Amino acid sequence: MLKIESMLSIALLTMFIAPAMGYEPAPSIEHLVYITEQFPPFNFQEEGILKGISVDLLDRMLNRMNLDLNRSSIRLLAWDVGYQIALKKNNTVLFSTTRLPERESSFKWVGPISPIKIVLFAMNDTAINIGSPEDLKNYKIAVIQNSAEQLLAIKAGLDPKDLVVENDSNIIMKRLEDGTIDAWAYADIPGMWLLDRYGIKTSQYRTVYDLGDDFELYYAFNKDTPDSLVQAFQRALNQTKQEKDLDGIGDYEKILYKYIPPRYSKQNITDEQVIRLANFTSSRIESDAPDAFKKISAGEHPFKDKDNPALYVFVYDTEINMIAHADNPRLVGMNFMGKVDVSGKKFRDDIVAGAIKNRTGWVDYIYTNPAESGLYYKTTYYTLTRGSDGKLYVVCCGKYKEAQ
Repeated sequence: MLKIESMLSIALLTMFIAPAMGYEPAPSIEHLVYITEQFPPFNFQEEGILKGISVDLLDRMLNRMNLDLNRSSIRLLAWDVGYQIALKKNNTVLFSTTRLPERESSFKWVGPISPIKIVLFAMNDTAINIGSPEDLKNYKIAVIQNSAEQLLAIKAGLDPKDLVVENDSNIIMKRLEDGTIDAWAYADIPGMWLLDRYGIKTSQYRTVYDLGDDFELYYAFNKDTPDSLVQAFQRALNQTKQEKDLDGIGDYEKILYKYIPPRYSKQNITDEQVIRLANFTSSRIESDAPDAFKKISAGEHPFKDKDNPALYVFVYDTEINMIAHADNPRLVGMNFMGKVDVSGKKFRDDIVAGAIKNRTGWVDYIYTNPAESGLYYKTTYYTLTRGSDGKLYVVCCGKYKEAQ
């Protein structure tokens, strides 16, 4: 099997020598060059080894396409340098890249990898008060050249010439520390990681404004990449997100949990909606269990809400076998006794045991969200139901928890 290391050697020659000779081969997986930056915990180098959510996820995706990833062959560059190469050179993939409307036509996209939130960091000893975008104009704000933060700051109303633009986050953090800038626009979790490694502790800085948290990180492929190649990567990512191992946990969940804590959702699903859908499903199982199970696993509305795919039902029997699942029918037929979430909680055992003992109740755990990327805190309502076939089933419907 051809290793990525040799593939990248070919690719680097292709990027710089072949075009000069008037020849550039059609892109393929064997020709792709991967470019990244120091952006922990998504992609970063530590003790000479590249790691992070996006790197580990790329490894799993390539494995699904029968290829190996040699991490030492990924090109670690300053963001602006890598961004310009990915824009201009075929066969290149830039990650992790915030997908914005302003960038949509510049790349082809595979993802999402994870949600991202963009904030302004400031030192605690500075008097900064930002209540609206208009207030941003009162402060000296630094951004990385060609970054999402630069685009968002301009979109918020800042004049591009008033921004302090650098190519190195270390320079920005030094300026933040010595007071020659007022704030730094950057992604929240990567910013906190970088500040800590620079030597600025959490007690010394604060976030003073949110530029937005509805953004997602993606792999950005040069726009001339064939659609078939991009689609192959997207399929590999989708499979990595959906498939579970014998413990009932997927690679995607393990990777995320290794680096970042679960998130709270902003979705506004009420307890009443959850209970109502569970009770509706119970009544359908009581009247015609085979038909109900078929429609649930087909993802039909309302078993999976057509307007909010995070609202869906799933059904166990009393032996913790998955009987029907509106979001992930691949799980049907699997036994989940003793299986845990990424934190080690046997939540499915708790659900079924609670149903047998109390008939109804709630169980909290950590899970993925079909409507958003990332890991989320979830709570599920369960109810014990006797189907039309005379068997007992546990009908479940959950909601992703909101921050209190």
